[in-house]
Amino acid sequence: MLAPSNNGTFVKVPARHLLHGDVTGSGEVVLSVSAGAKTPRGMVDVLLQKGERKRAAIWNARTIIGVQRGGQAFEVTTSPEAPIPLSDRLPTFHELASFDAAKAWDHLSREQQRAIGVLALRFGTVGQCEGYFHETIEGVRDGFSSSHWTPQVQATAVWPRLHIDLIESAAQAAFEALCEHFDPLWPQLFNWQARKEVKQP
Repeated sequence: MLAPSNNGTFVKVPARHLLHGDVTGSGEVVLSVSAGAKTPRGMVDVLLQKGERKRAAIWNARTIIGVQRGGQAFEVTTSPEAPIPLSDRLPTFHELASFDAAKAWDHLSREQQRAIGVLALRFGTVGQCEGYFHETIEGVRDGFSSSHWTPQVQATAVWPRLHIDLIESAAQAAFEALCEHFDPLWPQLFNWQARKEVKQP
């Protein structure tokens, strides 16, 4: 039976970066984390165990999870007053609501713009096609946003299961690649680096 010991560290990680053996705040041990053709876009399938009980959970891939890694008793090791490292900081409501994408884009280097552009193009093409294809014409007609298609177009969305699975897996990978690329850019995109913390006299 898996059980936490008392010699690990507390970490906060996105759900997609959970590792086998991580222990959640509820005392459940992570057995596996996966994202495939059957997992909804932007989500991960997490298998958990507590005592003899196992359960599967679908979590948002970007949700920050606090876990004990290596088995330490579950506790936060920093005080609430301690400054949050830029790599761990989340944007505030105001920062998200007032985010100016065009201004942030103009402050990126050409290399950064190209990298993001390529990832966005892949997600916008492969990712947008996820869910359109089915093994039968009935599945296509029952599918999302297909009612306006002509019968000729609907017929082109009937694919073998293997092809459907491969494209849905590629769509998931495109979304994850885009998210992973943005995570380290947040301090620059939200201009946090320019606002250095200044100690008051």
